[in-house]
Amino acid sequence: SSGINAEYGGKRMGNENEHPIHHMIAGAAAGVIADSCMHPIDTIRARMQVQRGSTGLYKGTIHALISIIQQEGWTTLYKGYPIVVSATIPAHALYFVGYELSKKYLGKLNQNGKVPDAVIHFSSGFIADLFGSIVWTPMDVIKQRLQVQNINSQTTKKYSGSFNALKTIIKEEGVTGLYRGIVPALATYGPLVGIYFASYEQIKKSFTNTFKYKDIHELPFYLHLVSGGLAGSFAAAVTCPLDVVKTRIQVQSRGTERYYKNTLHAFSTIFREEGLRAFTKGMSARILWIAPGNAITIAAYEHCKKFAKFLYSVDKT
Repeated sequence: SSGINAEYGGKRMGNENEHPIHHMIAGAAAGVIADSCMHPIDTIRARMQVQRGSTGLYKGTIHALISIIQQEGWTTLYKGYPIVVSATIPAHALYFVGYELSKKYLGKLNQNGKVPDAVIHFSSGFIADLFGSIVWTPMDVIKQRLQVQNINSQTTKKYSGSFNALKTIIKEEGVTGLYRGIVPALATYGPLVGIYFASYEQIKKSFTNTFKYKDIHELPFYLHLVSGGLAGSFAAAVTCPLDVVKTRIQVQSRGTERYYKNTLHAFSTIFREEGLRAFTKGMSARILWIAPGNAITIAAYEHCKKFAKFLYSVDKT
């Protein structure tokens, strides 16, 4: 494959032309593309994870998809989407800037090579999640409240849409209500993103060697997709138990009985009442959401970044 060299006028785009603005623009664009594709799967994941016990409304991912479309219409799959799109631009910009700057800084500190690359990539991923969570946690709370509010037909609709939910939560619960579940969110997504980037960078390096590319920047779009998908699947499966706990805590709103007092209480309650298997609820939907989402995001990001660097290099000549 002639790869990126052919795509961008024969110029080889290495790290030397990178600037944080490239990471911000590429990250924002990639986030919008991925969220638009993957939001319906996330709605199914949230619905399945808040079911208690074994006698839930949905028997599995496909059954949930068919049931939601038949009973509530396909637009229900995009509940919470407006707030996601509004938040994904600053969130992904912060996320990728956080990752790239952390990787660069930690790499400089590790010039003697004593710390394995996987540790640097894991740490950079965790820091990236901290950056993104400033925006992602409020978005997650709003999105998931909207996604699960129609499960019981007896309950009246509390929120009419994303921005109504934002105003209602701030009015009733304060700004802290938007950051409900931030501890389990960081405990879930911090390791997930760390594992994801550590795996992704390693898979990318393996593909570079296997397919005899000169360096990692020459990988074509489809190999970035495959690398992102494989890394995302692994990270999603490993962190599913934490995600179940986070989702259960986040969908609790003021005025309803708090079934779970905190993260540890949620863990012990779910284990006692439902057993270990409960922590794998929604795993297939989670992998179907995270793996393709990460594959699309990272492939779009890598190529948007290369295009931004190409434009920057053209502008300077």
